[in-house]
Amino acid sequence: MKRRLIFPALVLTLLFSLTVFAQQPTPTPPDERIKIQTEEVHLNVMAQSSFGRFVPTLKPEDLLVVESGDPQTITSMRRVPANVLLLLDTGRELNFVKTVALTKLTAKILIDNLSPEDSIAVVQYADKIETISDWTSDHASVFSELDNKLFSGKRQRFAEAINQAIGVFNTRPLENRQLVLISDGLDTVADAVALQMAMRNLLAANITIHVIAYTQLEERAAQESTQRIKIGKGDTKPRVPEYIFDDIVKSMPVREETRRFLKSMNASQRIVIIQLDNERIRRVRVKREAWRVSENRMQELADDTGGLFHAPEETETMWKFAAEVARAIGSQYVITYMPTKPFVDSAQNETRKVRVGTHCDGVQIRSRQKIVLNREVICKK
Repeated sequence: MKRRLIFPALVLTLLFSLTVFAQQPTPTPPDERIKIQTEEVHLNVMAQSSFGRFVPTLKPEDLLVVESGDPQTITSMRRVPANVLLLLDTGRELNFVKTVALTKLTAKILIDNLSPEDSIAVVQYADKIETISDWTSDHASVFSELDNKLFSGKRQRFAEAINQAIGVFNTRPLENRQLVLISDGLDTVADAVALQMAMRNLLAANITIHVIAYTQLEERAAQESTQRIKIGKGDTKPRVPEYIFDDIVKSMPVREETRRFLKSMNASQRIVIIQLDNERIRRVRVKREAWRVSENRMQELADDTGGLFHAPEETETMWKFAAEVARAIGSQYVITYMPTKPFVDSAQNETRKVRVGTHCDGVQIRSRQKIVLNREVICKK
């Protein structure tokens, strides 16, 4: 009899334990990540009028998206605040124009023209790579950080800075990522392979790249510095006090043209500068060629990602273009679509050409020209 009672009791105890165990949630590590299989493409699309103003009335049916020759169906189209990362080159090695002060002012003009809802982060690179300001929509605090934390160095870690900038975006949404690069694009540390790999990584990161390049300003100034013989102004202080010299000239029996000439000679001196540093001339010429290569590389990157590129020849134009970049960032739609063409190999990234156009008159459309499709997207659980 006791044995018959013990067995059912054991069964009930076991079932109760299993029920309690099943009700307890399985703990999930806070940093655990999952992989989601997706083919959805997110595109930033700039829409402006011929006057450079945002066009807020566009609808999905107003746009045509073509990927590798195949028309695509837009699944969503909306506006979201931008995530803007300023990547500032503060390295100086044989530079003629680029300064921290000029870079800072250009960055401030750009920030001042952004929408108040946009989030901003700032990273500088020179001898090392430093975060000046983490993501924030408090633009006034970014101004303060620029004033207090921006310093120059000797080296330029361009490739390393690009890779780190991609990582800065990891905490932000996939939509409307914008990177503004104020730089001459040179790298004094990385080799050509590392630089090329950084460019590929940036192209695959679904970030719109805008470039304000120092290349033309530097190249023009460098050209003047390599001239063998230059004639410049010396001390503009008159050799003889003007009131004394005027009395002397007036007493001379010469024509008025001669008096004016003598007066100008007394007012300033001309000095002749002869450049004898052959090694410096050679280094400057090598760097001029490097700036040309860099300019082409950065312009191609901006074009491929749908961003703006400008290499101004005057500093005033540089500031004007900074405001233009801010307006472009404020003129963005985010559209999504599911590619009609299946992946060739889902385990590999795949690069495809994409074009976005519109039939609306007077509307200028700009978007990335290359996309890198990757089925696996890493997300936090």
